[in-house]
Amino acid sequence: MGFDALSKLKSAGVVAEEYLKEKWEHRKPRDALEAKEDAIEIEKRQRHEKNVFLRLVVAKVTGESVSEMPPLECDPTTSHRAVFLITTLIEFGNFELSKTTYDLLARRVGMSQASISHWALCVIDRSLNPSYCYDLMSDQMALNLLGKNNFRVAEITSEFIDTWSSCSYVGETTKTHAEIQELGAQHMVLHPRYNLLTDNCQDMAESLVRSLCNGKIISQAKLREELSLVSPKIALDLMVARLKSKIEVLDEHEDSDTVKEDVNVIKDLWHRVNHKQ
Repeated sequence: MGFDALSKLKSAGVVAEEYLKEKWEHRKPRDALEAKEDAIEIEKRQRHEKNVFLRLVVAKVTGESVSEMPPLECDPTTSHRAVFLITTLIEFGNFELSKTTYDLLARRVGMSQASISHWALCVIDRSLNPSYCYDLMSDQMALNLLGKNNFRVAEITSEFIDTWSSCSYVGETTKTHAEIQELGAQHMVLHPRYNLLTDNCQDMAESLVRSLCNGKIISQAKLREELSLVSPKIALDLMVARLKSKIEVLDEHEDSDTVKEDVNVIKDLWHRVNHKQ
């Protein structure tokens, strides 16, 4: 009797196991189908979000460069990335050049806003990967103060795009984020010190563009090139104002290297103004 009961229990267990196995075999295709449908929905949402982001970039592009730009649309399979030169207002610690200052320099001095703005390169990834901004900044945030170069990298957000004062399409690149970071590190080895007029964010941007876009040159006015065209009198006024800010606002000592450097420049400009050279 006990043997029969045990046999029946065993048979019932086999039947239950077969039932569960059959149900699982039926369930697996449904689970796989649901997982596939979920993945499709996730990618669809990511594509939509990326296209919204790309439209923000396109809306900022100015000038004739927009006509040269291939469609900026999401494509998860492409390795081609769009390279943009963007500008933002310059900040130097306690100083920020306002829109009024830019307008004044444009009217009275003839300097373009692009030449006296902070430059950065933005590499826009058409795939679902993040897009990044690369720029150079001094660790000494004082006007024209010599400092150590900092190569900065940041993921581009919609909030950052809002701060762009201009955006020009430069070209295409297939270099990866890691490769671009390596190029930035190499630039810092060759240019360890920052100077507003001689080794700045504009120089780094031009160097990166040549490497990313097969030797292409940025057709934007540069700060020192435009300053060289400014009359000695206006240049003298600008230098005196800068020296005044260093001493009276930043409280620099008159024996500091940067103050001495500015004084020497002022002496040269003073000589040129008074000798009408």
